[in-house]
Amino acid sequence: MNLSSKNKQKLKGIAHSFKPSLIIGKEGASEATINSINMIFENKELIKIKFNSFKNEIDSISEYIKNSCDAIILGNIGNILILYKQNPDSEKRRYEF
Repeated sequence: MNLSSKNKQKLKGIAHSFKPSLIIGKEGASEATINSINMIFENKELIKIKFNSFKNEIDSISEYIKNSCDAIILGNIGNILILYKQNPDSEKRRYEF
């Protein structure tokens, strides 16, 4: 799914007040981390991930997470990553585009 820049901005605005759903620490983006993110995406379409470690590698780790979870990167602000993944069940979708 491709989002327009207008829709990405809208989702980033919605996510602004969210607390991080997951904090990535010294383990990095391990298989367990990817599984946790996928579990979060079962209930939420829009999540924030905070990086406590690996702050210099946020771009490469973000790309790995995006590819592993089939998500869309909406952006990163400092050490916070904002991701979106549309729920495959249309009845559970919170955001329609």
